[in-house]
Amino acid sequence: MNNDQTQLNIRATIVTKAQLNSIGVNLPDDQMQALIQHVEETINERISEEVVESLTDEQLAELVKMQDSNVSAEEIDAWIRERIPEYDEIIEDNVAIVLGELVENSDAIQA
Repeated sequence: MNNDQTQLNIRATIVTKAQLNSIGVNLPDDQMQALIQHVEETINERISEEVVESLTDEQLAELVKMQDSNVSAEEIDAWIRERIPEYDEIIEDNVAIVLGELVENSDAIQA
């Protein structure tokens, strides 16, 4: 299995309007919701990439099988945490990086 081509559906983060407001992003509610969705998708894609890189081919095959079998998000999260001890750090790092990118581009976002 080629880890570089595997897509996972990991929903690991929730970004709030308050978080975005705290970094200086202030938009009307409809635009804010669209931005939150985009930010969460970006963060989750990056987390998924790191998870894929951290797993062996066998583990990755098992994870894909779990997702294909509609195993609950909670069970998948627990499974990942068992195999990737630094999972929380991966999440925190990616949230910080993406929010940092938003800060750098906040003027363009609000234009």
